[in-house]
Amino acid sequence: MSVLTFMILLTGACTGEPAWGTVQEAAGERQRVLCQGTAGPAVVLVHGIGDHAGSASFADLIDRLPDDRRVCRYDRPGTGDSPAPSRSGRDATQLSAELDSVVRQADPDHPVVLLGHSFGSYPVLHYTAQHRDRVCGVVLADGVDPQLGLLAALGAPAWDKVSMAAESLDLPAVQEQTAAAVTGARQAFATLPLTVIRREKNVSGPWLAAQERLAGLAAGGRLVVAAGAGHEVPRDAPAVVADEIGRLSC
Repeated sequence: MSVLTFMILLTGACTGEPAWGTVQEAAGERQRVLCQGTAGPAVVLVHGIGDHAGSASFADLIDRLPDDRRVCRYDRPGTGDSPAPSRSGRDATQLSAELDSVVRQADPDHPVVLLGHSFGSYPVLHYTAQHRDRVCGVVLADGVDPQLGLLAALGAPAWDKVSMAAESLDLPAVQEQTAAAVTGARQAFATLPLTVIRREKNVSGPWLAAQERLAGLAAGGRLVVAAGAGHEVPRDAPAVVADEIGRLSC
């Protein structure tokens, strides 16, 4: 798909309603989802957190994947073009349930590849820990390591200072549950085809160590540096991310 086509789908006509995807029920909430292509394994893209977070950040990446590759993107409730959640305090279990609805639309019969960018690594890691049979490979693009933690990764002094659009997440619960899930599923992660892509710019010692820990979750985990990229790796280095998705053998 060309970037022009993607942006047309994204912005829509003059109706005010986004012209991409459909709003679907997901674990009691509503989120906008778009799945295209037929060739497997399917890929599900999970975006980060912030006031401007959303799956539009994957536009350049999608353009570099094969046209027939099955790819699903979604805006979590309260982000991008999805309606706000009906309640506050959603935790990691809820995020996994919302992701599961997309995974099952991507391919109800076969495991999928999950890509998580930044905070998107948390739903990906938690889901993989709970549903290893539904995941055939994971790519983390400058993802957050649960051992480092969300506050340190996001540079926020306190939980109420984290920008999250209208997601209304219970971030302390998300942190605790994700860290526990990863710790409790070490054996499942050990055999996981896993690639961690980190940024090249502005990398601190703790962040570098965190990326190495993420790659170390799997026995054959790969750590790749996206040359010239900042934290927005899917936008800064989409060709690198697309290549790593293609390398995963499922």
